[in-house]
Amino acid sequence: MNTSTKAGLRVGILGAGAMGKQHLDSWRKLGAEIAGVYARDLDRDRAAAAPYGCPVYNSVDELLSKVEIADNCLPTFLHQATLKQAAQAGRHIVCEKPLALLSSEGEAIFRDCDAAKVRIFIAMVVRFFPVYRAVWEKVRKGELGQVKEITLKRVVSPPPPKDSWFLDDRLSGGVLCDLMIHDIDYAMWLAGEMKTVTARREGEGQSQYGYITLEHAGGAISKIEGGWVASPAGLRTTIDIAGSGERLQIVPGGPVPFADLPDTDPYVAQLQHFQDSLASGAPFLVTREEVLHVMRVVAAARESAESGRTVVLEPIQA
Repeated sequence: MNTSTKAGLRVGILGAGAMGKQHLDSWRKLGAEIAGVYARDLDRDRAAAAPYGCPVYNSVDELLSKVEIADNCLPTFLHQATLKQAAQAGRHIVCEKPLALLSSEGEAIFRDCDAAKVRIFIAMVVRFFPVYRAVWEKVRKGELGQVKEITLKRVVSPPPPKDSWFLDDRLSGGVLCDLMIHDIDYAMWLAGEMKTVTARREGEGQSQYGYITLEHAGGAISKIEGGWVASPAGLRTTIDIAGSGERLQIVPGGPVPFADLPDTDPYVAQLQHFQDSLASGAPFLVTREEVLHVMRVVAAARESAESGRTVVLEPIQA
C-alpha cells in the first residue's frame, strides 16, 4: 500500500460523535481527503459530515472499501471488532483512546494489525499538547532533578445525561478509564512503570470523580484526580511535579513557565505525526508497549476502586 502522505491517502472516519467531529475537523485542517463517515446514527452523523461534504455510510466494510486510512472514533466497546475489520481490509489505523477495556483485547488488536501488516496509532492526545510536551522535555532533560511526586488533575463536563454509552461502566470503564487514562499515560511517560495502584471512585453515571495513587517502580509517586463535573469553564487541568532540584506547577489561570510555546492544535499535531510516521516508517510517539502498560494500570485502578484495596503489579518483563 502507498503510504506517502503526498499521495493524498483517503481517510474514513468510523463514528461521528464528539471525537469523530474533532477528527473530521483536524483532518480537514491537514488538507486530507475525507472519503466518508461510518454512521451508527444516520441523522446525527449526516449532520456532522455535512460541513465537510463527505458521504455517510451505514456499513463499516463499505466505508473501508473507499479509503486507505481508517480513523476509529467509535465507542470503546466496539473497537476490537471494527479494528479487526479495518486491519483485514489492509487499512492503516488511527484509534481513539482507550484502545480497549482489557489488555487481552488490546493484545488481540495488535496481533490482528501485525497479521495484516498494517500500522495502528493510538491517539493519546495529551502528549501533543504543547505545555504537556514542554514539561515532559524538561523532566527528560533532568532539569527538575529526580522526580519525586507528580500531581495531575483533569475535570471536564459530564457526558450526556441519558442514552450515552459513557454512563455504563461495562462499556466505557467509567471515569477511571475513559477520562483518567490520559493522566495515567502521562505519569508513566514522565516516571516509568508502576509498582502499586490505589484508587477510589465517587458517584456513578453522569457524575463520577476519581482518585488514583500510583507508586512507580523508580520510586516516584503520582497522585491523579479527575472527574466529570458540570462547569462553564469546560476542561480544566493541573500539573504539579516535585523534583529533587525544582518544583514545577501549572494551574488554571496561572502563569505558564515556558517562553514561546507553539500555538499548536494537539489534535491536528497527532494526526500530522501519524501521517509523517506512516510516510517515513518511523516509530509512533505512542508505542504499543506503552499502550498495553497503561491499560494494565487502568484495569488495576478499576479493580482497586471496586475492592477498596491496593493492587500490586508484577514487574514488566523485558
